[in-house]
Amino acid sequence: MSDPNQTSADLSPELPLTNLLLANPPALEPTPDTESTPLLGHLAVDGAKLLPVCIETRTLFARYAKAYPSQLADLSFTNNFIWFSYMSGFYQRIHDCFCLFSLRGNRLGMLLPPIGPSDQQLTALERCFELMDAYNPLAEFSQVEFVDAALAARLDPGRWQLDPLYPDYLYHTQELIDLAGNPYKTKRNEINQFPRAHPAHAIEPLTRAPHDEVRALLARWLQRRVTTLASDEVTSFLATAEMERLGIERALHFYTELGLSGLVLRIQDQVEGFTFGERLNQDTASILVEKTNVEIPGAAQFLFREFARTFADCTYINVGDDLGLPNLRRVKLSYRPVGYAEKFSLRRHLGR
Repeated sequence: MSDPNQTSADLSPELPLTNLLLANPPALEPTPDTESTPLLGHLAVDGAKLLPVCIETRTLFARYAKAYPSQLADLSFTNNFIWFSYMSGFYQRIHDCFCLFSLRGNRLGMLLPPIGPSDQQLTALERCFELMDAYNPLAEFSQVEFVDAALAARLDPGRWQLDPLYPDYLYHTQELIDLAGNPYKTKRNEINQFPRAHPAHAIEPLTRAPHDEVRALLARWLQRRVTTLASDEVTSFLATAEMERLGIERALHFYTELGLSGLVLRIQDQVEGFTFGERLNQDTASILVEKTNVEIPGAAQFLFREFARTFADCTYINVGDDLGLPNLRRVKLSYRPVGYAEKFSLRRHLGR
C-alpha cells in the first residue's frame, strides 16, 4: 500500500464510502464490557456472535499471526484496522482460527482468510461462508479477500474460485539501503543531490512530529496532486484520497498501540515528508505510507532509503501492490524487486 517515490496517490484500498447496516439486519446486540469495545455491539449471525474489532483485538490477532507468518502486507492487523473508517470490522475464533469479517453496507465479507493452524483453516473457511451466506441477501456477495498463495494452493479448484489480485512487491532490504550498481545510478544521484540542495534538512522519528504538521503536508500534497489531474480524474481521486487521509489519521491516532515505525523529513524546520510501516514478521517489514513534497527533487528517494535503514535487520521489505497503475508499477519496478507476494480473492463456484 505504499509507494517508494511519491506516486502513492492512490494507495488506499478501494473501499465503498458506506458503513450502513441493512434496514432489518441480524441483531446488533450489546457487547459485554469485558470486550472493551466502545460504539458497537456484536453482530449476531446464524447463532454466532461476531465481535467488533477494536485496538485491543490486536493482541489476540498477533497470537494467531505469529504461528502463520506471511510476506503479504494485507495479512496484518494494522493494514486492515486503519481502514475501518469506511466499514465495520468484526472477528471470531472459529475452529481455532482468527476470522476477520468486514461489514460494508448490506454485505458481510472477510478481509482475510482464517488465520490459524493449516489443518483447521479449510474447516474454518466452510463455517465462515455459512455465516456470510446467512447474512448476505445474495450468495455471490460472500467472498474472502487477500488469500495468500500458501492457502490458495490447498484449495479444491472444483469448489473454489480464485481471482488473482495485484501482487505485493518484495525487495532485499540491504539493496534498498546500498542502492549499488548501475541500475540504481539515477537514484543515488537524486539522493546525493538532495542534502547538498537542502543542508538544513533533518530526519526524526514520526512520534516527535506534531500531527498537525503531518496533516499540513498531506493537505499540500493533495492540493498539488489535484492540480495535475485531468478533469475527469478529479472525482475518483478525491474519493480515494479521502479514504487514504482517514486511514492515515487512524494510523496516527493509534500509532503507538499499533506498534508502527515512522520517520519525518524536515527542511528548515518544516515537515516535507513522512512515512510509516511495520514489521510483518521477523524477516519482513512493510512500508504502508509515504508522502513527500513532490516539488523537492530527491526528497522521496532520500526518505525511502532512510526508512529502509530502520528495518536493516529484516531480510525483505514489502511496499504493497501497484493497483494496476502504470506509473506506480514503473516506480516500483525501478527498485528491482526480488519477488512478489501473490494474493487472491476467493469465492465459491455457485451452482455446483
